[in-house]
Amino acid sequence: MIEIAAQVVVFDLDDTLYLERDFAESGFRSLARHFGERIGGEGFAAECCERLAEGARGNIFDLALSRNGIEPAPELIAELVAHFRSHAPEIDFCEDASRFLSQMGQFQTGLITDGPMEAQAAKIRALGLGKRLDHVIMTGEWGKQYSKPHPRAFERIESLTAASKGGIVYIADNGKKDFIAPRQLGWQSVQILRPDRIHAGTPGGPEQAADHVISSFDELAIKPLTAQV
Repeated sequence: MIEIAAQVVVFDLDDTLYLERDFAESGFRSLARHFGERIGGEGFAAECCERLAEGARGNIFDLALSRNGIEPAPELIAELVAHFRSHAPEIDFCEDASRFLSQMGQFQTGLITDGPMEAQAAKIRALGLGKRLDHVIMTGEWGKQYSKPHPRAFERIESLTAASKGGIVYIADNGKKDFIAPRQLGWQSVQILRPDRIHAGTPGGPEQAADHVISSFDELAIKPLTAQV
């Protein structure tokens, strides 16, 4: 069990609080229902799931359409992407994340998440995070240039919480980008590597690595840190 003392607990979203694969598969099903045989119906959703499992990224719709004998015209792909991002996702917290969140009543809490604004907002609504967390920051609201590892979102949390130095912990999954800014700011950091995650999460160097690594929130305990005066 890893024990950390903190005043503020900040989370990433995708593959941290819920499985990103669940959002993707929810979107594939929604596309099949909405567009029907125009894209191959349930066959399209099944193809998308298979391509995702094989590691395809960025061209899943093109591959699924082609395998169903449908031309992946740019106009059609644009329609699919827009619907995928805006659909009301059928997702839920990972069970360990739900248990962990229920223990956060004595801490200030926050969320920092990258990604298309519409999709991230839909996930946050589906999970009810706007009501469960004190501060929710979607970097997409400011533009892609402010995505992690840009420090703007982390500095915003600092200004909102006024936590003492070292009193904030960030829990996320992506070793490529998630921990660079919090390390520079003196935050504590925890990487969660779920077995069913989409991305490998391997850091590229020491400056990208988290202080601790877990595979489940059940391996982590947060205790209150008394404010330093």
